[in-house]
Amino acid sequence: MPLNKKDDMDEQILITNIQRFSLHDGPGIRTTVFCKGCGVRCPWCANPENLEPRPEDYVKDGVPGTYGRYISCEELVREVMKDELFYRQRGSGEGLDGLPGGVTYSGGEPLLQADRLEPVFRALKEAGIHQCVETSLFVPEERLDLAMRYINLFYVDIKILDEERCKAILYGDLEQYLINVGILFSAEKPIVFRIPVIGGFTDSAENRRMVIELIKQYSPMKVELIKEHNLGQSKYISLGKSPLELHTVTDEFMEQYKDAVVKTAGVPTEACKI
Repeated sequence: MPLNKKDDMDEQILITNIQRFSLHDGPGIRTTVFCKGCGVRCPWCANPENLEPRPEDYVKDGVPGTYGRYISCEELVREVMKDELFYRQRGSGEGLDGLPGGVTYSGGEPLLQADRLEPVFRALKEAGIHQCVETSLFVPEERLDLAMRYINLFYVDIKILDEERCKAILYGDLEQYLINVGILFSAEKPIVFRIPVIGGFTDSAENRRMVIELIKQYSPMKVELIKEHNLGQSKYISLGKSPLELHTVTDEFMEQYKDAVVKTAGVPTEACKI
């Protein structure tokens, strides 16, 4: 597999983990690269180790360690290509089920490092590897434009669509988010909307109405409703932070939400539990 010029491949990416044989981060069998750094800072984030754009020391069960390390583009390509054989397998169904495996970029917010990741994007595209990104889409337009040259499938969060609540809770530029959503759909990029259903934050009747209207407007390939969980608590504690105790939404609520999306927007929808 040809790599690009050496100075490009020497670029350093800040990651926390490379997770192999992932089955929930896109179609097929995937290798997920967790990038460190995020500007949105959702209070319910399950990956607090990926928020700060720098390595962080932690102590877990009395054992010290560091979240985050720098890796060159060349090393990252080499690592993810170890799983190339699995990526080539393609499902027999339609839609997402018919797509091959590949590499997924998660976080944190991977698009904040899109310029550094470009040599990786380019090398994997040249190698014919399917690439996904999981993004909040609260990123500058030029970062999205860059990623769109290479990424095959976008998993896009819909969090809070009321402007004032979005600013107060997420530190996000909702206007830029909506512009970015429009850019993706105008370019006819394959998109899956992921909706975190978080008690007290995203589950209000008004937010659900606005979310469903956005889905109806754009008709993505699929919608995934993600039920809240407390799996990140130990990581908050390891960083000396107090984890947020999330309010539980019921399985019945999730099913009702799913039915409302399907009925109103007519898009395939799954209520996911983690």
